[in-house]
Amino acid sequence: MYLLELSYENARLSGSGTISFRCGRRAIRKWTVLDDGARSVEQARLIGAACLGRAFLPLAARWTPALCRSGAGGLDLEFRIVRHPPRDCTFGSATQVGGCLKLLPDGHVRGLERRQLRLLERGIPMCNPGLSSGIRKHFALAYGPRWSHGQGKDCFDFADPPRQRLLRFQSVFDPAAALTDAPAFLQRLHYRTTKGRLPAILVRDRLAELCGRHLGVATDAWLDRDADFVGIWSELPPTKVRMLLPVVDAVRHIIDATPHDLDPLARPGVVVFVHPHRGCPRRFLAEWFTMFDLLFPAVQFVVVMPGGSGGLLPDRLARKRLPTSSGALEEARKRETEPGNRRQARLSRDNVLLIDVDGRIPNLALMKLGGWLHRQGRKVVLVRRDGWRRFDRAERAYASCIFCRRSSQRRLAKLRERFSDRISIGGSGEDIKRRLPAEIEAAPADYSLYPELDGRALGFLTRGCPRRCPFCIVPQKEGGPRQVSELDELLQGRKKLVLLDDNLLAHPRADSFLAELAGRDIRVNFNQTLDISLIDRGRAALLRRLDCANYSFSRRNYHFSLNNARRLDMVRRNYDHFGFRSRDNVEFICMYGFDTTLAEDVERFRFLRSLPGAYVFAQEYEPALGGARPRLDAFFDSRVDQLIEELIRIVFPQNMKSMEKYYRWLSQRYFEAFNRLHDSLVDTIFKYNQRDRKGLYVAKMLCGRQTRHGIP
Repeated sequence: MYLLELSYENARLSGSGTISFRCGRRAIRKWTVLDDGARSVEQARLIGAACLGRAFLPLAARWTPALCRSGAGGLDLEFRIVRHPPRDCTFGSATQVGGCLKLLPDGHVRGLERRQLRLLERGIPMCNPGLSSGIRKHFALAYGPRWSHGQGKDCFDFADPPRQRLLRFQSVFDPAAALTDAPAFLQRLHYRTTKGRLPAILVRDRLAELCGRHLGVATDAWLDRDADFVGIWSELPPTKVRMLLPVVDAVRHIIDATPHDLDPLARPGVVVFVHPHRGCPRRFLAEWFTMFDLLFPAVQFVVVMPGGSGGLLPDRLARKRLPTSSGALEEARKRETEPGNRRQARLSRDNVLLIDVDGRIPNLALMKLGGWLHRQGRKVVLVRRDGWRRFDRAERAYASCIFCRRSSQRRLAKLRERFSDRISIGGSGEDIKRRLPAEIEAAPADYSLYPELDGRALGFLTRGCPRRCPFCIVPQKEGGPRQVSELDELLQGRKKLVLLDDNLLAHPRADSFLAELAGRDIRVNFNQTLDISLIDRGRAALLRRLDCANYSFSRRNYHFSLNNARRLDMVRRNYDHFGFRSRDNVEFICMYGFDTTLAEDVERFRFLRSLPGAYVFAQEYEPALGGARPRLDAFFDSRVDQLIEELIRIVFPQNMKSMEKYYRWLSQRYFEAFNRLHDSLVDTIFKYNQRDRKGLYVAKMLCGRQTRHGIP
């Protein structure tokens, strides 16, 4: 976001007027200097009020009434901004928009009617730059003349987005407002670099380089792996500390606003300084400005300070411009758009369209159908999910839907609407009894449709399962175990095999299959897991001879299931046959949300944590077409809070991302059952990932409660 113009009426000191930041039709000044004086300080606060936005201005109600002229009935603000997709708006929406607000003497804020506008013409799209999660959109900062170190204050709590938004502007209104706890933030940034996170590495290295070059700060120790920033900070001279405070604070806020960008420092935005010469000694001010200019190359700066007093702002900075043209924004769009997302040419009418509606791995049925069509001389194109929208002229379309999710059913409805009688749909999400014709089922699969398989074979040696698990459709769909392919038919010369068998170990010839795979040095991914109840010492030895791998074949991996807490003694006994150690990778698929209780879930996770090498992939139950409904009426008991506290202390050495999804599901159920959030659980959900979304999550949950109880 950039500010183009700001108009005010009934300001206490400045009266009425307009500030323009334009420099020609397609650019703004990167550095705008407002001459020193009480009116300019007030104008800086007006900019802060406009950027804070109507949604969050009431939080500053004890300071903002002083901006209103007495007896005037309120301060009117109008502003025009330019937005930068995709951060501030979506591609295709208006980039130049207007905003307005009336600040009342009692601190309340409301909008202006169209007939009251002076700066904004009719027809201009309107927005409120404060309306967002409070963290990401419309990035702006404002700094007053005093830079106070927020020592000991938690600058990493995202539970309160309005408060986060106010922190960006508070010091320009309140001289006592504290900035970020700098050493605490630098230590956290450094921790991210030790985990190899590239954005953190780029920010830290750039910050260290510029602070060393322009501020004379010794930053070599910043790059040490065991750097102690509390100690480093304590050794800095007081002058250097004051100069660094707004630098570190600005970096912290721009990272908060751009948590998923490779280069957060390249984000556009607005930064306002009021009397920076009082915090940074004048002899360092030119270099201090230069450092900010280089650190934030796309930021618009507004500075209130004495004009012409010793050339405090270097001329080379005063001459700099930032583009606002649609052409420049289009270039940004091209940079942000992945080549694979660009619109492709439409199909000619003689092509056949294959649609993988919701698969997470390559769809074997479509591969077989595609191979058969190719041998008939037809041209085939495969698309995934909603990719069919680009190809509406296909003569014929075939879709395969695996899951019975709402999103899958919505896609199927749109497909039927678009293709009508030109489409055939199959798969477990549509009809569990429908089969490919025998001649197509027997045909070799077309691996060219899924080049990401990259030398991996995929298919079934056997189908079916003798179990009668109430959540599973395999017995109904496939029946008992039977062999459906020979190994050579599957491999087609490949040495890696993704095996989709429902329960290979239940087949009478299972041991001979395993022995053949081991004897031919075939690497195998048992994609649908192995039945640990059918393991004995001999089978464990056979499987240890095999090179069992994960789906990408990047490491050795074993896959089992543990969908309830029954017969854990048997699981441990059979697990011990393998002789696994802590360095092994043994994944257990743990389904939740069907018929287990919280106590049973915790028991399963605690049990698996005790097995050497074991870790969890927690998977939510999704009813299949016509499948059993969840039975969770007794999910919680009187120990619920104790169990949750125990749960979040069970930490696996890997794949905690799936546990985070379980935590989210559990948090939702807890809130629905008890009408409150479990604070420790919410803190755990956002401990490492998407911390900037914590406040939005809390707000949505609370808003949902208000809606359910009829609270406006």
